[in-house]
Amino acid sequence: MIPFGSVVGHGTWHPGSDLDLAVEGIPPEQFFQALTALPELLPPGLDIDLVDLEQAGEALCARILGEKTMSEDPLRALKELVENELAALGHIVQAVQEGLGPLEDTPSQFVLNALASYLHRFDTGCERILERIAVTVDGGLPGGAFSHANLLAQMARELPGIRPALLHETLWLRLQDYLAFRHFFRHAYSYTLEWAKLRPLVAGMSATLTDIQGQLMAFLETLNQAL
Repeated sequence: MIPFGSVVGHGTWHPGSDLDLAVEGIPPEQFFQALTALPELLPPGLDIDLVDLEQAGEALCARILGEKTMSEDPLRALKELVENELAALGHIVQAVQEGLGPLEDTPSQFVLNALASYLHRFDTGCERILERIAVTVDGGLPGGAFSHANLLAQMARELPGIRPALLHETLWLRLQDYLAFRHFFRHAYSYTLEWAKLRPLVAGMSATLTDIQGQLMAFLETLNQAL
């Protein structure tokens, strides 16, 4: 078992961080049993992200095994992490585009559930990027019952002398829609998924990714100038 990520200094550890663990040699049929058993060995309330090393991508494996080390400089490490997360978001959008038929056709309930899962992953991926920026640059994450929405609002504000606003108003509102869907998906029964409601979010994933990439790459360029 190999710890990686912020717990070993690859990024900034904060109260909302997951414990990232890589494993190998666990039979596939026992993987979820191992994931269920782990919380009993760890402090309560600590979320765990268990990665099968044999199924992880090449870049992630290199990072876990120490073949590609993260910079000890927080801003350089942030830049690498943001670029990695953007690449992962690109894979999500590509998978949806390759697996989805014409938007005019109503998908089956099975496909709707698959699309809902991708939308959930897309929103959490965007949020991970913003969380890392908030912790490393802003000095912390917002709290409260509406912490996810408050994070978007924080990223839409300029912090004079620290950073520009990272989300323009249109992008901020669009990401609020994805966040609202994520909340809905976690609390909804599958039969309530409707294509008419999912379609704008699915259709807008590529443009949203392009938009957030543009905003973040401009921000990373300012980081490059500061390094």
